[in-house]
This record gives sequence, C-alpha cells and structure tokens, in this order.
Amino acid sequence: MAWKKLYVLGAGSYGKVYYAVKIDSYGLCASVAAVKCADIRRSISLQQEAQILTTLKGCSYVVQFFGADVSIDNGNIPTYNLFLEYACGGSLHDLIINSKKRMIKMSELEVGFYAYQLLKGIQHVHKTGWIHCDIKPANILVFDNANECNMHKLKLADFGLSLKVGGGMAYMTGTPLSNRGTLLYAPPESLTHELVKEWHILLELRRAIGDYTSCAPESLTCDFHAKAYDICSLGCTVTEIMTGNRVWIYRDSGDL
Repeated sequence: MAWKKLYVLGAGSYGKVYYAVKIDSYGLCASVAAVKCADIRRSISLQQEAQILTTLKGCSYVVQFFGADVSIDNGNIPTYNLFLEYACGGSLHDLIINSKKRMIKMSELEVGFYAYQLLKGIQHVHKTGWIHCDIKPANILVFDNANECNMHKLKLADFGLSLKVGGGMAYMTGTPLSNRGTLLYAPPESLTHELVKEWHILLELRRAIGDYTSCAPESLTCDFHAKAYDICSLGCTVTEIMTGNRVWIYRDSGDL
C-alpha cells in the first residue's frame, strides 16, 4: 500500500513536510513517516539529500531514510517525495523554546548527553566523507528515548546543503556576501572570497578616515569549508542548549 499524506507538519524553502501513514494489507500495522515534498522541477536539493542519506543509513544518530518516489499531486503536478523517520518530539529548537517557556534549565547531565549524541552523529557523517554545513537546533530532530529517563534521542537531519570532502577540506565557488548554511551558526572562515574583498575595502576606508577596527581581516579565509565547520556549529548549538539563548546578539545579517 502507498503512503498517504494526512497533514502538514511544516514548510521550508524546498516545499512542505507532511505526516504520512502506510497501513499493511491486513490493517493490523501502520507505519508513519515525515515526507518532504517539492515540485519535481524544484526538487534538486531533495534529490541530493536522498543520495546523501543513502550513504548514511544505519547510523542511530542520523535520521533514517525510507526511500523516495514521484507522485501526481495538486492538479497533475509531479511531486518528488522524500520519506524520512518521523520525529514525534519535533526539533531541538522546539525543545529549547519549550524549556525556556517553562523556565526549566537543562541540567549539565542532559546537555552532556545531547552533545555526545550530536558528536557521534557528526563523527559518522565525517567518516562517510560529508560535511553537514548547516547544523543548528532546527535541523536536529527529537525522538522518545525509553532507555534514558526524561532525556531524548537526538538525530541529525536536513542534509540539503552538505558537501563531499576528501582527506582535508572542500571549497565552493561563492557569490558576493553569501554563506553556505545558516550564518548564525557558521564559522567566520566559511565566508566567501567576495566577502573578504568587501571587508578589505571597508577596512581601508576606515583607516583612511582614522577609524581602526580591532578585528583582523586575515581571520577570514577564501570560502573555506572543512570538518571544523560542523564543530563550530555544534559549539553554537550546545551553548544554546545550555543557556536557552543564541550565541550572537544581532539586529540583522549585517551585524553578523
């Protein structure tokens, strides 16, 4: 029996996420899944994510991939469907927000347990030859954990921006003022070469009018993406778990 989409769980730049069920032919057992859907003409990122998740199967710290297909939805529009493990606890972002609303601070034991799981997931991703490039609370799923009292199972998700690396690092051709992943959780060395040039122009202008800055431009390299990228993002994420607040206080992306 085919999967049946019941209701929308959320939406992203690629499309929508549905809660779906599949009941066996005897009507005795039902399977559930989260289905990421996109118009087939705009589904390249989902198709790439499917390929990446296929290589990551079997890791208990990465969301499991059930398969993909194409269906005809909404007025004969071909839709690409990516079937994933359903996370009943939502995202780590939801968990942090709920804890903050209830004014409950997570214990050091909880923070350590969550950090350990994320490190294990990142270790597997890196061993398989990938950099996630967008680790943040919203891209980490929360599952029930019967083995640990009041603590959850965490799994990495959303690999649409991931990069393949060899023995060392990966580079990508950037565009002006761009960054791969979420800037709030990205290391400064990931900023593109064009942004480095913009920084040097701004620095020279400030020097010309006597306004010196204490931030060294050489700390920004030419669009560098390596395994350390994910570790920096992990540090920002763990800090947010501990404090309930993001690492950087800012008004807009210009401040960052």
